[in-house]
Amino acid sequence: MSRIEHSLGLRHFLVVLIFGVMFCVDSGYAEMQPKPVFRQDLRPFGFLTNSHGQIIGSFSDINFLSDDLVLVTVNTRTYGNGVPLLTDQPVSKLLLFDVPHRTLLKKMEMPIEKSAGSVRATRGGAFVVLNESGLHLCSRDLECSMQISTRGPLFVSPEGLRIVVGGNGQTEQKLLDSASLAELGHFPWMKPNVVPGDGAVALRSDDALIVRIPGKPDQAVPFGGGGIWPDARFLNRTTIADFESDKSLAVAKLDGSILFRVPVTARWNVTEIATSASGSRFCFHEAGYTTLNSVLNFYDIDDGRPFNFETADVMSIETGKSLFQLRWDPRPYVGYPSTPALSPDGHKIAVIRNGFLEVFAVE
Repeated sequence: MSRIEHSLGLRHFLVVLIFGVMFCVDSGYAEMQPKPVFRQDLRPFGFLTNSHGQIIGSFSDINFLSDDLVLVTVNTRTYGNGVPLLTDQPVSKLLLFDVPHRTLLKKMEMPIEKSAGSVRATRGGAFVVLNESGLHLCSRDLECSMQISTRGPLFVSPEGLRIVVGGNGQTEQKLLDSASLAELGHFPWMKPNVVPGDGAVALRSDDALIVRIPGKPDQAVPFGGGGIWPDARFLNRTTIADFESDKSLAVAKLDGSILFRVPVTARWNVTEIATSASGSRFCFHEAGYTTLNSVLNFYDIDDGRPFNFETADVMSIETGKSLFQLRWDPRPYVGYPSTPALSPDGHKIAVIRNGFLEVFAVE
């Protein structure tokens, strides 16, 4: 056997070995996956898992309105010539599911802004909806009444008491009370960017992250990632999380003292934080490419290929301990994966996988 033939044979053997190991690991992991307590096919309601050659944006949101009620927004759009970048058309579907009784309680259609996070739960079963006419306050009966004129994006504090909205189109950001939509404060465009907490706000300006608590001096937090919109999120009234680097998420007290760090895999793909009103748990959500997929497609970084791994990790805010983990291949999907949602008590998590809404119990 020639040296070239030996090299090719060794390479073939290594490729087969790697694929075999990956298959065994993935198969074993699939067998260990927890079973959902509720599962609903969303495709009959217009949720897309195939673009059929079109350029589709998917901005479907998940929200718990109570520990047993899950609101899903099926929100998609098509991109093309003559279609505005910011729009709330076509209309979206709002679907309210009762988890214990496994039923669809209510559904309705309305215009919703085509961006992620345009529907957010607040408090007492209420939620807010953002569209081109402004921000609407809605009840669990899916009836919307009060509204104010504003642009997005939309952020809501963990307990749902405070809202920050605005910034798109060089508009100012407004801090609002979630029950009345009364304005509590306003901030010039990008000076700074604002994230709401239930007893404080986080301000980012020139790569500095500041925590502002009424009646106290501003507190600088010695970490924080960049980006057009701040990645920082309050986890409860005393704890904040932000990216310390592209490899680490820091969870800290409001004075900046770090409690623990969470390893980050997909910083520049999808890395998100979902909070719970209880303030005891949060979910760290990632989606991207496995190491093997990245190696095999090294020269196709910008080819738009779909992510082949997605994870949701529910963690204790007090200890950093992982309480619940899901890992799956999100394909097929359209647009970006939807952000998981935690129930107010933190003991349920809802995700959308392969066109199905799934709710899992978290001990």
